[in-house]
Amino acid sequence: MLKKILLGAGIIHCCFYTIMAQKPGEHPAYTSEWGHLYRENGNNKDLLGIFSTEAPVYLLDSTQTQYKVQVSNGDIGFIDRQPLLKSMRGKKSPGEPVQYFYRGTQGYQCPHYYVQVSELRVRKAPATESAAIRRAALNELVCIDYVPLYQDGWVYIGDHFHENPEYIQMKYLGTELTYEKVLKEYLAVKGKNKEKELTQVGRLREIAWLEDKNLKQALNYWKESYTNAGVENPKIDIDFELLVADQLAKKQGTEAYEKKLKALNLHFIWKDTQFFDGKITEAQVKQLDMQKVKNIPNTPECGWEPQYFYRTPNITVAFEEYKGKVSGSIYKMSFSNGEALVLGNEPMDSNYDERNFVTHFGDMLSARWISSPHEYHIQNGDAGLFIFTFKNGKLFSYECMFYC
Repeated sequence: MLKKILLGAGIIHCCFYTIMAQKPGEHPAYTSEWGHLYRENGNNKDLLGIFSTEAPVYLLDSTQTQYKVQVSNGDIGFIDRQPLLKSMRGKKSPGEPVQYFYRGTQGYQCPHYYVQVSELRVRKAPATESAAIRRAALNELVCIDYVPLYQDGWVYIGDHFHENPEYIQMKYLGTELTYEKVLKEYLAVKGKNKEKELTQVGRLREIAWLEDKNLKQALNYWKESYTNAGVENPKIDIDFELLVADQLAKKQGTEAYEKKLKALNLHFIWKDTQFFDGKITEAQVKQLDMQKVKNIPNTPECGWEPQYFYRTPNITVAFEEYKGKVSGSIYKMSFSNGEALVLGNEPMDSNYDERNFVTHFGDMLSARWISSPHEYHIQNGDAGLFIFTFKNGKLFSYECMFYC
């Protein structure tokens, strides 16, 4: 009983330091040299973890030879005294161990690792009981400034000043993955261990979508493994994914693509009115009882900054000036009140089937299937995208985007 009480007191003490030492938005100091975090003052044999050059630390106390600090994942311990910096300069100190702090082929990136498992839960705090705030993608690059040297330790991967903290366990990180590497691991267990085979073929499917490489082979392996195992995965329609992969593989060259894009004559229909991007007038949207608003949240800010917007619950028209002329374009549209979009000879409304879309326009599409399944992109010039999203097999929304 006494041990439990002492353990509880230790946890409370640790949490107290976490709250006191590190507040959201608070600026840390930065180490000038890499080194070890020790559990106890003066005991340089009991290692808690290892930190990189310019690792952020929160100073708690000091002795003549050491600082007591809190590192990014919340661990508290002692480091040998060294100059602490007020800002980062993107440097590394001599001897920084590459096995802990790989900086990429150029040597100047942040120290980083890659997520090794599918749909890894990212936590709000360094504990499995903490709320999962998102799922990290397989092979996602994460920056690391501190590595715990004890079992099941956590690393911090959130924003720099801990305003939106994110944590994952170090054991799920490793070197960068390739399709060839994951395929080798899959083939090593194929037909030998059903559970491992299904796990590995899941990783193979995911890395193939992420790399957009050998996609049909990976999906066929996925279908074969699940069929042989007599297992169904209700989250994945593998036959539909194979159809998408078939169509994506038909993508044309740039010249043919641009010619087909122009021939599509993209336009919109609502309340028997046709909208053509770049030709929508303010008088037109006022006649349709659209309301003027100054700002729309989350609009892009790099090279495309509309002057103002008009909107209904389902449509947003963005007005911008180009060569002295102000005109409107459909920025967003959802399809639940008779709205329609026309591509070529295909009128598309809330009843428009996803399979038809993929069949008709697959040779123009790209897809980020793992992070955004059933969302398709059509490239619009050098810096634009048309984004089509389907839900339950029917057209749900359209959006245009411009990016740097």
